[in-house]
Amino acid sequence: MEPRRRLSVRRSSVPAEDRMVTRYIPQILALGVALVIVKLYGPSFNREATTIEDIKEYYDYIIVGGGTSGAVLASRITEDEDKKVLLIEAGEDQAQNPDVNIPIMGEKVRGSELDWNYETIPQKYACKSHINRVALWHCGKGLGGTSNINYMQYHRGSRHDYDLWAAQGATGWSFKDVLPYFIKSEDNRNGDYVRTVFHGFGGRLTVQDTILSPVTQIMTLAFKELGIEKKDINGKSHFGYAHSQATIRNGIRWSTDKAFLKRAMFKDNLDVITGAFVTKILIENKKATGVSFRHNGKQRKVRAKKEVIVSAGTIGSAKLLLLSGIGPRKHLEALKIPVIADLPVGENLQDQVQTDAIEFFTRHHVSITAARSENFLSSWAYTLFGTGMKMSPRFREGTAFIKVRQQPPHIRYPLIALQVIANVATYSSEQLNIDSDTWGAMHDDLPSKEGFSIYPILLHPRSRGTVKLRSTNPEDPPLINPNYLADDADVKILVEAIQFVRSKLADTKVLKDWDFQLSDKILPDCSEHGNFTNQYWECFVRHITLSGASPVGTCKVGAIGDPTAVVDPLLRVRGIKGLRVIDASIIPKSVSGNTYATQVMLAERASDLIREKDTVKKIKDYFKHLISVKHEKFKDEDSENIDSKAAKEKKKGEKSKNK
Repeated sequence: MEPRRRLSVRRSSVPAEDRMVTRYIPQILALGVALVIVKLYGPSFNREATTIEDIKEYYDYIIVGGGTSGAVLASRITEDEDKKVLLIEAGEDQAQNPDVNIPIMGEKVRGSELDWNYETIPQKYACKSHINRVALWHCGKGLGGTSNINYMQYHRGSRHDYDLWAAQGATGWSFKDVLPYFIKSEDNRNGDYVRTVFHGFGGRLTVQDTILSPVTQIMTLAFKELGIEKKDINGKSHFGYAHSQATIRNGIRWSTDKAFLKRAMFKDNLDVITGAFVTKILIENKKATGVSFRHNGKQRKVRAKKEVIVSAGTIGSAKLLLLSGIGPRKHLEALKIPVIADLPVGENLQDQVQTDAIEFFTRHHVSITAARSENFLSSWAYTLFGTGMKMSPRFREGTAFIKVRQQPPHIRYPLIALQVIANVATYSSEQLNIDSDTWGAMHDDLPSKEGFSIYPILLHPRSRGTVKLRSTNPEDPPLINPNYLADDADVKILVEAIQFVRSKLADTKVLKDWDFQLSDKILPDCSEHGNFTNQYWECFVRHITLSGASPVGTCKVGAIGDPTAVVDPLLRVRGIKGLRVIDASIIPKSVSGNTYATQVMLAERASDLIREKDTVKKIKDYFKHLISVKHEKFKDEDSENIDSKAAKEKKKGEKSKNK
């Protein structure tokens, strides 16, 4: 009996609230499992794409491509209930794919069926350590497009990027013209940013601060030592160091599919067909009348009463126009494609360039590692609260936009971005198509180390490339030649950025206090040039040359009489009625950052052009007032700082001359 009495006493000593928790453990676990399922598979939108049998013969508008821009266009144009729209997408619906929804899983979906998996042709001046000298290009396939597989970074670029567009003939696309459309779509969750005139709250595209490791604060202090202040780089100034903001909502990747298209899928005036590959634009008497597409092995046609809108991306849009007889006469005639419009489609290809990371190691625990992001605590923090390491946009914690010594005074936008990654083992040789022995010599022991990486990115390469058809078969991938590093100036600017990191940033007090050490690994192919000399780094960037994943320019926008332009400022294809191109391909010159936010803005403004409405008039009027009174709120700090510096240097030179 004694053991029983002791058991009785022990039970009665347990507090009532603890007994209550114990009693409901099964229910708590069940709730946890339910939350896991919801978090992994995303919000259920209860939507279905249109079946092929339900496709009508005619629509007012046909949109080719349901990607980053196409999803926005479909949503906005169908706000007019009298407009019937068909959206055609080659990929599938990925709204409930857990690999898409969890931000840190971004790398897993690259190279999958959600990716077009483009490859460049062998590069003459770059990619020397890559297999066959070929670079891999990742472009999203499916509703939401590349916004399903990118790193979700929200960079608008510099105001001077857009003013340059307008100055070169793209009237209506200056910074004061496009800023209202950035604001319209934005749902920024940073209270400090929203209180400025540059940001919006309550729009479709949620933008929020990301999970931060100790690396972020360390780098904030390190850059500050060098005079590079923490900034909202989507505000007054684009020079500075910015903590990452990403398109994430409640812990889930907030693609344009979720932000825009999901609301429109329930509308009676929108049909969406997936798994349908458009092979040709139908053109009669210089007017686009519809498209031909392949679905489940069968070729079909559908007609447009008003317009065909091509939104298939920098590569896809150029390819489709070429297949349809719109492009350089010489190239089309060589393939025996009848020439409908002799335009420079596929020319002016630009892609931001980066090279391998500069790694810093330490004995302290500072990184977001794969193991930590997958442990029990991280998984439950993400599942229950939408926070924790799984919310990290693949370790990207901040970006510094900096000037370089070779930057001419008239260029008022940054030429270099330094992207900070809270990890030292971010890629494998297979992911980059680099020879495994070469990669292994520099990276084999990285997964076991603590530290961070910095990727130098050339934002505005001078080199220009092309997209051409491989054949007349629509299924054949195009010939993509970015012509990386054809201009020596691109190499020199990248090398300057690398040396800035290795000499100045590495020498800051805060990095020394945290015992950070630079990697001393040497690329075998460049060892003959000496360790870490300028010649070594010039060799290095030509051997390891990576895509910045922001290709633009193949259907350039420009003035109506501009022979280098494919579309006019209203984004209409020159010489063809009823045909527009609306995506990153129309960008005439790359912006100072990732192009994701820019593509959303393009679609927002283009929707107004198509609908002949001004949905941002109040915002425009407010900015007109600020500009007219030269208000402090709208001040251009970049020009002010550059002019001030130039004036000081001029004065200094005059004094020296007088002496």
